[in-house]
Amino acid sequence: MKREILTIILGLITAGLAMAQGPMVDRSGTATFFSEAPLENIEATNKEVLGAIDLEKGTLAVSMLMKGFHFDKSLMEEHFNENYVESDKFPRATFKGVISNFAALDFSKSGSFEAEADGEIEIHGVKKPLKTAVKFDVSAKDLKATTSFNLAVADFDIEIPTIVFKNIAEVVEVKAFFNFSRPK
Repeated sequence: MKREILTIILGLITAGLAMAQGPMVDRSGTATFFSEAPLENIEATNKEVLGAIDLEKGTLAVSMLMKGFHFDKSLMEEHFNENYVESDKFPRATFKGVISNFAALDFSKSGSFEAEADGEIEIHGVKKPLKTAVKFDVSAKDLKATTSFNLAVADFDIEIPTIVFKNIAEVVEVKAFFNFSRPK
């Protein structure tokens, strides 16, 4: 009986410590976007994305430099930064939000589950609400988060000249991946 009580107390302390970690940060998250258009597909990857999750409050934050996106063709990268997202004028894209079903989730147990992030994304100086599914893979060592969603380029005041409308999709697919290490 004493052994069972001790096991329960140790379990509660361990769970409490796991939940009291505060924000977990990944400074090398990955974001990609994919544009599928009649004349060509365009894909870019940014491997220097800053992501943070606070497991006490259920909040999320993401920040990335637009110049951190790299393309297969350097000319695409130049056009992306200079003509479309104007990276010198609007250097960052951000997301701030909450896990809307946070109270129902248990990040102290290993396993995979889906959650919903609800917040605001800012690209090209334009803020828009964003609600997206996030898959979490939880282990004793780390916490991985993966999401995928679509964005309409016009929603962020990014103008695509009619001469290249067959080269660039009106809606692009965005994917992001973070691997948050647990403090040792």
